[in-house]
Amino acid sequence: MLLLSLLVPSARAEDAVSEPAHELPDGFCYVHEWIDDVILDIRYAGHHNFVGDVIDGYEAPYAILTNEAARHLKEAADEFREMGYRIMIFDAYRPQSAVKHFVRWAGIADDMRMQEEFYPEYKKKILLVDQGYIARNSSHCRGSAVDLTITDLEGNALDMGTGFDYFGKLAWHGAKGVTPEQAANREILCSVMEKHGFRRFDHEWWHYKLVGEPFDEGFNFPVR
Repeated sequence: MLLLSLLVPSARAEDAVSEPAHELPDGFCYVHEWIDDVILDIRYAGHHNFVGDVIDGYEAPYAILTNEAARHLKEAADEFREMGYRIMIFDAYRPQSAVKHFVRWAGIADDMRMQEEFYPEYKKKILLVDQGYIARNSSHCRGSAVDLTITDLEGNALDMGTGFDYFGKLAWHGAKGVTPEQAANREILCSVMEKHGFRRFDHEWWHYKLVGEPFDEGFNFPVR
């Protein structure tokens, strides 16, 4: 059973996906076709994200990855399931148009709608680009990076200490200020993902990239 984000703030709807959403370029696949109990909370296809709007290039709430990344992620998901967990994906392949949208948004100084939840430590959004939280060239565009967390078997997300896309040191691996339980939950996610061929990003507990990813250049086809 698959949970898909609706194009409204903070909303997800339960729906069974039984057919491909759209034809993809060679080498890419829909994650739900590999992992049937994956939970999709694709934030950039809705309004519950640091921008507060649907992001350019996201026409539907699907997770897309390269075939190689999906194979490794399935192995990780199988192990998580044996441990009593499921995976919840916030983002996977990301069109280059979305990256441009993020950078463009960072330059709009007076749009601070989502500051309290996502970047409370920053009064100037452009610093999110300067400090690397918003990348001008994202590994997600190559199709082998994934933003995710783990849930119990009922779909309740484990407490990781911050939400997805929290821009600040509390989201870093090894951050001071998280509880022992939150640190342990992050370690569960990290240990299994790294065991199955992914590398963590030190400043985001949710971000993992496949080691030896198949493509060197980014793509710009839409998520639909």
